Amino acid sequence: MQTASVENAAAPVTERTRPLRVELAIDQADRHLAASMRAALAGRPCPSWPSGWSRGEIVEVFAERARFHGVAVFLGQTFAAFPGWPTSVVDRLREEMRLAALWEELHRAHIVAMIDRLAAAGIETMVMKGTALAYLHYPDPAMRRRGDTDLLIRPQDLARTRELLEHSGFRRREDPHGLYFQETWLIDCGAQIVHSIDLHWAPADRPVLQKILRAEQFWASRQPIPRLSPNTAAPDPLLLLLHGAVNQAWHVARGFSVDEDMVLGGRRLIWSLDYARLTQDFSSGQWDTIIAFCKAHDAAAILAMALRGVHEDLGLPLPEQVMDRLLQSAAASPAYDYITKPGRISDFKADFSAAGSTAIRLRMLESAAFAPRRHLLGKYPHLSHWPTFLLQLRRYAEGLARWGEQVRGR
Repeated sequence: MQTASVENAAAPVTERTRPLRVELAIDQADRHLAASMRAALAGRPCPSWPSGWSRGEIVEVFAERARFHGVAVFLGQTFAAFPGWPTSVVDRLREEMRLAALWEELHRAHIVAMIDRLAAAGIETMVMKGTALAYLHYPDPAMRRRGDTDLLIRPQDLARTRELLEHSGFRRREDPHGLYFQETWLIDCGAQIVHSIDLHWAPADRPVLQKILRAEQFWASRQPIPRLSPNTAAPDPLLLLLHGAVNQAWHVARGFSVDEDMVLGGRRLIWSLDYARLTQDFSSGQWDTIIAFCKAHDAAAILAMALRGVHEDLGLPLPEQVMDRLLQSAAASPAYDYITKPGRISDFKADFSAAGSTAIRLRMLESAAFAPRRHLLGKYPHLSHWPTFLLQLRRYAEGLARWGEQVRGR
């Protein structure tokens, strides 16, 4: 999970940065997309295009919203016809399907080759999040749109994994300052297509969230993912559900990147579809296990938010008392507050306290104290003529000022 609270994060895009008429068109498009998703899941025909939507921003934004929500391929493969939908909208959906199929084919080839190379070197891997869901819970993996593959390794294998990635043609991206347990590796496939692996040596980047998403549980309860490769595995359904819920809560509260903009507060329909597919066959015993896990690991509030969202979006039916039992355990949730009330200083204090070893704490202190020059130049581009130590001093002064404001505001 990539942090959006790093100091050089893009400015968030909110409803205040767009004209009201565009916001209304986006709301209309999102509602119709959700209605179309509900019809698809229920086996009903695609809803007709609403009257009065033939002109204006709605036609312009609809296909973009389908792409934003990651559901264009799902809708295009589910429905044989789109009654009354503008030709331009349907053409955009079909084009997204073609691009998704090409991306999936190229991405799978590179990811599987890398997984197999790592396995040949004795390095175990686990595929997490979107790619795991795509190959376990979707008839066509291209339906589960995503931008990368999250690959988990054991910490002791990091140096060797980096060597193999480099030898395989991947290059390490200059990730934002502030990541502790993950990094991104890119490979250029030509035709302006770049594929990426988010390499993790812990399931979550933040120590606070590692109390919920524990590496030892991921490795102990893995499941095979034969449609991708016999040389890797995926987390079990419970962990896939909780990991998705944590990831969604983080992105909604702290933003996620869409076409180089940081979007805040946007719940994507593909996340709701993930939860619907994951939970559709859950037994009462599995729900009991999930609720007990959430109560023991302070994840009830986070999962309740995700399930409430999928119910609102797709009408997901939940077993009686599941939400009530989750909410009973969610009255006070430090993990939920940590995610939804970000602050650079409060985040650091919480993560420092939750860190599992002195070595990790020392690394966190070093990272907080000494930002790399490239990060400082990204933060202060107009001061590129300053030496690094002066840029560091300015950063410290701004941090102290923010801390003083927080203290005065209490």
